[in-house]
Amino acid sequence: MNLRTIGKGVGTVLFASALGACGALQQDPQCVVAKGTFATVFTPKPGQDTSLACAKLTPQRVGLDKYFSSDPQANDSVAIRTQRMGNEVAHKDTQLDPDAPNQPNSVGELTTDAPDPDNFCEVPKLDTARLEARYSGVSKAPLSLAYEWSNLRIYNTPEIPGTQFTANLRYTENGCTADYTVKGIWPVVGCATGGKPDETKCDPYPDPEAGRYRGSGINPTFPVKCDPVALICVLTGEVPSDKP
Repeated sequence: MNLRTIGKGVGTVLFASALGACGALQQDPQCVVAKGTFATVFTPKPGQDTSLACAKLTPQRVGLDKYFSSDPQANDSVAIRTQRMGNEVAHKDTQLDPDAPNQPNSVGELTTDAPDPDNFCEVPKLDTARLEARYSGVSKAPLSLAYEWSNLRIYNTPEIPGTQFTANLRYTENGCTADYTVKGIWPVVGCATGGKPDETKCDPYPDPEAGRYRGSGINPTFPVKCDPVALICVLTGEVPSDKP
């Protein structure tokens, strides 16, 4: 499939809303995916052996992109790549197995051009992202990774234009497999001060008296906290979450 990136992200929805406020015709609702990285939380599903290394995923950045299909009769697509996968592929010392089906992205088709009545845009099935490395520049050992994403659902309303998602994930690392429910929010905001968690950096509102002249940039309706391991602001509620 030949794909070309939409390249507009959230700005499309915001621009359309601005036109409507000026009395111009509004565009029909479209499935929008905020362009860039999402702060993502992985929760092991019931029954997982959380003593296993593969069942201990901590929050990380996950990139999402929406693509137009070159075939006007075909559905648009969404691609996902995790920070872990990106770091492995980009490391100068990683030696991929040339005989293995390495594919850093998971790609799947949207079911519709517009959100469903529940305001979700859905990607039920995605290709498996795989990495087979004879030597990992990050972990300094051979490495096998697989991300099997499914039931990707991206929330779309004027207030939350593609900036929350939820999905299922089957994650395999060196033969160890665990199942997760996943949720993410856009944008990614770091929340460290001196290498320690700082909850004030997740606050969407400025506090000039405290010397904080800008807010976090996170939607004020998202309930968030500073994750003490990843040191990024993550969602504490479910998807959709529209109340702080």
